Amino acid sequence: MKKNRGFADQSIGRTYRRLRMLAGGALIGMPLLIACSGFFFVHELEPSLSDYYFAVRDGGLPRTLFLMFLAFLGGVLYSYRGLDDTDNLIHNVAGIFAFGVALFPMACDVAEHPDCVHGLFPVLHLPMAGLLYLSSVASVFYSGGSSLEAALNRLADPESWFGRLRRIKILSLVMMTAGIITFLIHRKLDEYIPGISWIFWIEYLGFAGFGIYWVRLMWFIRDANNAGRRKFATRAEAEEIKTFGAPSALPEAVEKAAPVEAWSDIP
Repeated sequence: MKKNRGFADQSIGRTYRRLRMLAGGALIGMPLLIACSGFFFVHELEPSLSDYYFAVRDGGLPRTLFLMFLAFLGGVLYSYRGLDDTDNLIHNVAGIFAFGVALFPMACDVAEHPDCVHGLFPVLHLPMAGLLYLSSVASVFYSGGSSLEAALNRLADPESWFGRLRRIKILSLVMMTAGIITFLIHRKLDEYIPGISWIFWIEYLGFAGFGIYWVRLMWFIRDANNAGRRKFATRAEAEEIKTFGAPSALPEAVEKAAPVEAWSDIP
């Protein structure tokens, strides 16, 4: 098996960009849409995003949106092909965990949701949610791995490109790490600031951080591709000028020219 999958052609590149934008939009917007849908029925923010599975008798709109979000996210992450095998594996695993969160709803608490009915293996819900969170962190941390690094090294001033990529990663990792830290201390925070749905905002920090990463990565790759095309187009033009008008020579005396290096788009 090849270690790296290589860079895709233009049509596949457009598909990659569409997937990144859809993933980013869903991660940032869908949790808020789910919460807004709940206000029509329960008039307050649920303790966690997972609570919207039971917020309304028989599920209703909040459960529908919650499951749609997780199914869509799982499908996008599983379908997305990373820039190398490790990148691909991280996203495949994250997609499976997103499906797991939807398939195994949280434990039914009749004290909070009197009409709730137990779902399938609720004991698996928290592990699936935690592993989805951690695999999302791994995705941001890895950020395309050696394949993206190799492409950036071909650009003019690669250090500035690596610096920009680090800034993209740092913002999202800070948001996602803040969510993990808040989760560890949220019970203590509830003693000092009661009445806040800490778990919901922890989850939202994670989803929004991951979504912002996808959107910014898409813009970053678009700019890198534009810079790569300009650089290598300029180099090809220089080679043409160098050979234009050169005196003809016998075929056996002409040394075969090295092929002009071209830029292959990062998908």
